[in-house]
Amino acid sequence: MSWLAGCQPQEAARPTITAANYLTTIPDPKTLGETYVSDPDHVLDPSTVPALNARLDSLDRSGRAHLDVVLVRSLGEAVPKTAATALFNEWKIGRRDTNNGLLMLLVLDQRRVEFETGYGLEADLPDIVCYRIQQRYMLEAARAGDYDRAVQQGVAAIIRRLRPAAGPTRPALATAADSERYRLDSLRQALLAPSSLEEAPADPLDTALPGEAPPAAYASPEAGLPLGTLLVAGLALVLYLVLWYCTTRGRRGRGWLALLPLGLLLALVVPTLQGTLGTGAFMALAYGLPLLYLHGYFGWQYRRAQRQVAPTERPVAYGQSQAAHRGLAFTAYLFPVVLALYWRWYRRHLAALRDAPFACPTCGQPMQKLGSEAEKAYLAPGQVVEERIHSVDYDVWECAAGHRLLLTYPNPDSEATECPACHHRTLGPGRLRVVQAATTKAAGWGWRVAKCRFCQHEEQVREPIPRLPDPATRAAGSSASSSWSGSSGSSSSSSTSSGGSSGGGGAGSSW
Repeated sequence: MSWLAGCQPQEAARPTITAANYLTTIPDPKTLGETYVSDPDHVLDPSTVPALNARLDSLDRSGRAHLDVVLVRSLGEAVPKTAATALFNEWKIGRRDTNNGLLMLLVLDQRRVEFETGYGLEADLPDIVCYRIQQRYMLEAARAGDYDRAVQQGVAAIIRRLRPAAGPTRPALATAADSERYRLDSLRQALLAPSSLEEAPADPLDTALPGEAPPAAYASPEAGLPLGTLLVAGLALVLYLVLWYCTTRGRRGRGWLALLPLGLLLALVVPTLQGTLGTGAFMALAYGLPLLYLHGYFGWQYRRAQRQVAPTERPVAYGQSQAAHRGLAFTAYLFPVVLALYWRWYRRHLAALRDAPFACPTCGQPMQKLGSEAEKAYLAPGQVVEERIHSVDYDVWECAAGHRLLLTYPNPDSEATECPACHHRTLGPGRLRVVQAATTKAAGWGWRVAKCRFCQHEEQVREPIPRLPDPATRAAGSSASSSWSGSSGSSSSSSTSSGGSSGGGGAGSSW
């Protein structure tokens, strides 16, 4: 590379790399003509660097990973792992959106090799695989002082891991008949060859060799809390919080109950992590605890519903029961075996509060509920409007002696509010009446107008309108982004190292 030849006269001027200055002294490969190898102490043979850059450039172009290689004779007293993490984050190796960066650092005086991976590569290159690559392909050559071979074999193993072996290539076909014959032959081979149905051979890096005992820090990736348990824990926490909100909404002094779902989940996760609680038991408890909680809550609601209610108190009891069960209908599907019966009883209970006959409070004779058309004769005009917009429902009961009782049932889901002029619940949701339209240079404003559906009274509230985004600014930002992408793709370099961050993964080995 040209920078290798140009650096020889400045060798005496280059400061010694130490723990205090390695971040500024070790050159970022991107500053060396967009290469991927930083070798300030010229450890590698000059002919090795171009070959490595070519392979790493191809890997970078594929989008799978951006790998930077660094070799130094010394870092002073700095810990190689700490230095690898710091260099990774300082250079922002890999793409910002995929975090596909990887750093290979060799420190000769400490006889240490470190891999540092971004979040996006931790699934393909877990710590144990990084450790095995170092142990199987790099350490023997490094012990012999052949650092060129150590780096080349390590890079090759990483590329093989990230690029599985390709299948057989399709031959060039001259005519449509040849193409159809090739397709039929391929299909026949796939049907007749049992081996074609077998899975691809496992990567040897996923299996420990006889006698290979990695340190505890690089334990098998299967160890730890299973993904299914983590998913169940997350869903259980969401369920607990939803149940807490729906069962304590509008009830003062019960906010502390939010600690219960968090404490219950912690009480399950900690024993599972310690191995004292199996995954099956964890999932059973994560499903069963909310069911027990609902048993207690719905049992309390059932007991409350058994008390006798006077006819005039029916609307209050009806509203309280609606509020207590609001937002919890999904539990009938989540726990169908047990709660399906409860919700059937709940619907019958609500119907009884509205439709069950009772004796007239005045004369004691049975009262009958009038139909929807017959009751309108006894409703005020404003009450008729309330029923028409479904903000309030009225039941009119009448006995044989002519005594009538009007029961009021507000609709908790209606957006209508009480009109300050006529005092009926007929004030509809407000609509914005624009006075000054917003532009790209200034905000606007208007009146939020709420109109009564009965008396036509209007309530006005001034409301600001945010300034509109400038299309030119958006277009310029989009153009700049496109220009950046275009220039990056059209230049001689295809480096995507533009904002990655370390995921803390990787491995280290000593030779």
